[in-house]
Amino acid sequence: MEYEGYVDIHSHIIPGVDDGSQSFEESIDMLNIAYEQGVRTMYATPHYGSGKEKYDRELLLDRFEKLKEKALDVGEEGIELILGNEVYYHHDTVELLDKKEIFTMGGSRYVLMEFAYGISYNELYRSLQRVVNAGYVPILAHIERYYCLYRKFSEIASLRDMGIGLQINADSVIAKLSSEASFCRKLIRNGYIHFLASDCHRVGWRPPVMKDGYSALEKKTPQEYLDRLMKVNPDILRNNRFL
Repeated sequence: MEYEGYVDIHSHIIPGVDDGSQSFEESIDMLNIAYEQGVRTMYATPHYGSGKEKYDRELLLDRFEKLKEKALDVGEEGIELILGNEVYYHHDTVELLDKKEIFTMGGSRYVLMEFAYGISYNELYRSLQRVVNAGYVPILAHIERYYCLYRKFSEIASLRDMGIGLQINADSVIAKLSSEASFCRKLIRNGYIHFLASDCHRVGWRPPVMKDGYSALEKKTPQEYLDRLMKVNPDILRNNRFL
């Protein structure tokens, strides 16, 4: 079953604000790639708190609004852009969320989050629990990168049971002979994962390959889980409901 209008919840598409797109021209090229890959909605999630950001709030909003307008002219239908942040967790993250210094996903209770890849599982769990207790729903970005979660199905299940959204990058499921890709596909095929996203950065570095990721999954993944991944959960996020 092909989907019309993929939703990409993780991208670095806004130009010149982090280590993603470096110009409006590159952003348009990336949007064209995304459109050809079937994307019709994209969350722009520039880094916050990681040291990779190169913007103040006013600059970010200005570039987002300009790109949002240009994105509507991409292809025949256009791409809808929605603003968020990819937040690198610090001890003051909850306070900054409460002050609205950090952009949640389209103004919802959902917040896309990342951590140091070498973080311990106990620290990861406690940090995410603090965010949940404050009334937010964290989406843990690219969970395949955390050493404490690699091949740790019970730990991943515990995060899911806490209400954490779990996201895997589309390019992480594509390589046929990769042990990491095999692990990621297994997580998806067994219903652990909520979101597939591109985490696109540049035209030549992690482009927005949503359809390629979907194609790598469709033959062996139960249709129920594909539906959740590609349609049901993005709709839940968009409507600010609980997973």
